[in-house]
Amino acid sequence: MMKMSVEERNGVTVLKPEIEELDFKNTVWLRGELYDLLKNDQVKVLLDLINVSMISGYTVGVFLAFARNFRDEGGDLRFLNLQERVKCSFEAARINYILEIFGDEEKAVQSFSEGK
Repeated sequence: MMKMSVEERNGVTVLKPEIEELDFKNTVWLRGELYDLLKNDQVKVLLDLINVSMISGYTVGVFLAFARNFRDEGGDLRFLNLQERVKCSFEAARINYILEIFGDEEKAVQSFSEGK
């Protein structure tokens, strides 16, 4: 199990993994956490990846699947504070056009109430 802080801000669940790599094993665990949020109707999720310097291809797929699931329920999965290497992974997979990425937590949380 990886360490992760969880905070509620204006109806948005902010998750902040305290880990450097989201490899297969860690992503399987994170996937379970995202599933629990979905199951509990917590569908506005902001994932703060400031501590994460590497993600796997599997992780990218999990992000896309959960973004779709959250959107189907009226929410979304959005991202905050991507390190350069993670940002490059998003750009290489071209998912930066599908998933919203923010550099400011306040703007990211506010975006959920603006209907973006």
